[in-house]
Amino acid sequence: MFKKLVMAAAVFFIAIAAKADEGQKVTSKVQKVVVFLKGAQVTRTAMVNVSAGTTDLVFDNISQNIDPQSIQVHANGEFTILSVKHEMNYLSNGDAKSKQLQELRTQAKLIRDRIDMQNNMLSIYQSEETVIAKNQFVKAENTTLDVLKLKQALDFQTERLTSLKQKEQAANNQVNALNTELQKYDSQIAEVNNSQNTVTSNIIVTVSSKAVLQSTFAVTYVIGNASWYPSYDIRAKNVNSPLTIVYKANVLQRSGEDWKNVKLTLSTGSPTGNGIKPELNPYYLNIFKRENNDLKTASYSNASLAEVVVTEGYGTRRETMPVAVNMVEAQTSVEFNIDNPYSVTDDGKPCQVEINQVNINATYQYYTAPKISTDVFLTAQVTDLNKYNLLSGDANVFFEGTYIGKSRIDMRAMSDTLNLSLGNDKGILVKRTLEKNLTQNQILGSNKKETKSWLIEVKNRKNQKINLLVEDQVPISQNSAIEVEVQESGGVKPDALTGKVSWNFLLNSQEDKKTQLRYMVKYPKSQSVIVQ
Repeated sequence: MFKKLVMAAAVFFIAIAAKADEGQKVTSKVQKVVVFLKGAQVTRTAMVNVSAGTTDLVFDNISQNIDPQSIQVHANGEFTILSVKHEMNYLSNGDAKSKQLQELRTQAKLIRDRIDMQNNMLSIYQSEETVIAKNQFVKAENTTLDVLKLKQALDFQTERLTSLKQKEQAANNQVNALNTELQKYDSQIAEVNNSQNTVTSNIIVTVSSKAVLQSTFAVTYVIGNASWYPSYDIRAKNVNSPLTIVYKANVLQRSGEDWKNVKLTLSTGSPTGNGIKPELNPYYLNIFKRENNDLKTASYSNASLAEVVVTEGYGTRRETMPVAVNMVEAQTSVEFNIDNPYSVTDDGKPCQVEINQVNINATYQYYTAPKISTDVFLTAQVTDLNKYNLLSGDANVFFEGTYIGKSRIDMRAMSDTLNLSLGNDKGILVKRTLEKNLTQNQILGSNKKETKSWLIEVKNRKNQKINLLVEDQVPISQNSAIEVEVQESGGVKPDALTGKVSWNFLLNSQEDKKTQLRYMVKYPKSQSVIVQ
């Protein structure tokens, strides 16, 4: 009896020692995340009961993709943090997987029990049918047939068989539905069985305390599999209203852990996780190839004039209340503190957050190039764009509540002016006609002269005054044997490099104006030149 007690006590103390070696598991929750353009800083918090003596606090179910050098631990209380370690946990989801399988199998068994019950009822119904069929009304010998009893028996048989058939049909339907549901559970069980264990990691914080106490711990670390990128909605109500730019962030992550109802901060900087003094490398300069900063937008009526192809998708048109955001501008970056909590799942799908909305005064102008198309486009020009802390990103453009197209803001361009197309306007008429009486072909000696004369007419049918920019062109010679002479350009001098001719018309409501463009091209008659 004594030996049994000793053995039991030994097993008890071995279990305690094994439990102590495992450390004290701490369940923490992601409370705050600072998301950078590449990477994120995650802060987890937990209320921990600290025992007297030296204790290993094991913060488990941490993403495996963390930078161990970036781990920081903060806590308040009369104890000392002795060390912080990081380790991989390849068995972390074994218990969770077993629990999930157990729950699925339990549900599958309940469904099978219901199927068995329905099959048993079917067997009962069929047995009763057999009994009724074998006990049909038969007249005994030497007896008179009782018609009334016969009718009653037949009525009973019909009524009962009808009821049984209805019950059988209902039971069969129920069995089919349950089998469909059971198949889903069996498929899910197979998928869970075949799934690989998710690798997580542990952060082990060793503390020393003289007494039992309670403290809130905050564990911060940097992960790489997270990012955010900007996108925009650009809206204009009419030509008399400022331009509204809605600044949105698309947050995505594949860190291995879901962020549920966390406080988000979006930063244009980069994470500094290791605390090591940075080294300043040489700062080299080179020529940056200038890119056009015009925001040219696809139009449904004439995509060639807009000079852009819509890539995909439509921007949302629903009106939403702007999310409360506090913007903090550092020396080299900008942070947007999102007041409302957000959830970002570990699936790599973007979670869209509205971070800012600004109204910008714009200069509106109508534009047409009748040589290409007689459509008239409304454009908006915005200056001082750099002061709004925008990043390069795609933009959905809306005018008067209508989706116009998809464009892009490129903040790398040297110009601080943004030109935006807001679609075409049918209220302005443009006509470009070849004046045949002034168009001629002549041969003078060894040369040939071709003269082209165009009449350009515009009319404002809108109920308001407009500013219309009309652009055309004259040909530019690339051969010394070809001469171009501009004979009429409506008082405007063509651009020497591009040949563009630009007229600015200020048109009152219902007003129309005309201008001419005429040029002569001389070239050797032995050569072929196409003059348009």
